[in-house]
Amino acid sequence: MNPGHYEPGTCANCDGTEVTVKSPLFCSPGCRQAAELVRYVRKARAEGRDQRPDIREAIQMRVAHVLAGGYPEAERRVPENLRQEVFRRAGGHCESCGRELDFGRLTGDPDAVATIQHISGSSNELDNLAAFCSRCNTADAQSHFVPVEAGSAEDLLARQLTDRWSAPEPMRLCDDQGRWKDVWRSLERDARELVREREDPEEGVGDEDLPGFSGWTDQGTPVQEL
Repeated sequence: MNPGHYEPGTCANCDGTEVTVKSPLFCSPGCRQAAELVRYVRKARAEGRDQRPDIREAIQMRVAHVLAGGYPEAERRVPENLRQEVFRRAGGHCESCGRELDFGRLTGDPDAVATIQHISGSSNELDNLAAFCSRCNTADAQSHFVPVEAGSAEDLLARQLTDRWSAPEPMRLCDDQGRWKDVWRSLERDARELVREREDPEEGVGDEDLPGFSGWTDQGTPVQEL
């Protein structure tokens, strides 16, 4: 694979062709999150932060999500009014350990940062939500980790991710923590047009290419002489 690899019309993370007009750069949320993870680790390594305990823990969490197929961000996005209702019900304290929650990162204690915990699944029903400090939220997630079986698909994926964030040069364009933020919008625009034409070739045909096109009306509609 060439450094900076990317083939327009395919998934920037896995080369799959199941990209869509809505998501023309990645074939799934899991692939998008895998690329985000690789860039996150590469940036942390470049800045010498990858051995910090909090960064190592964040990497562990994100790897677990990717190996599980991706974190269900859309389903678990809690509306702000509902978040505030949960925090009011909890009286500003963690509903797991009782710690006073930090809502503005004012205490300097990252473990006290206020989060919303889904008790079971991804339902945003009030009785399925709890106010947790960051430490309890992380501990709950870690309690659900399972060992990766050697030789499994998850083991292979973990090895591939490690190779990508350890490579001297980005193996894929989406791995490049420096370039990606500058190019993804234009790549997305071009890829969307390519996928749209692939899904519906006639949609990419301009009015001037229509059979019998002879000009435009004053209202801006095409004139066809058939």
